[in-house]
Amino acid sequence: MKKKYPISVERLHLIAGFSLVGSGIAVGFLDGLEMALSWMIFGAMYISMSDIGEAEMEEAKLRHPLHLNRRLFAYVGAILSVFLLLFYLNQLFR
Repeated sequence: MKKKYPISVERLHLIAGFSLVGSGIAVGFLDGLEMALSWMIFGAMYISMSDIGEAEMEEAKLRHPLHLNRRLFAYVGAILSVFLLLFYLNQLFR
């Protein structure tokens, strides 16, 4: 039986990617084009590489330490990118 996670790595990558693109837009009003493009390019890369095929992985691969690390850091990236977006929005609208 395959282990189901509440949020897939792909979705976590999409959360991080769109949050980083949003951060780029917000920081563009604060720090200018260079920083905006950096965050937006990084976010776009996250979005474009989001499909790692977790749904098709065998149980052994899902439980492998490398995939567990990938899952852990997908959560870290998604959470921190949302915090970054909130930080920039707070800076922008205060």
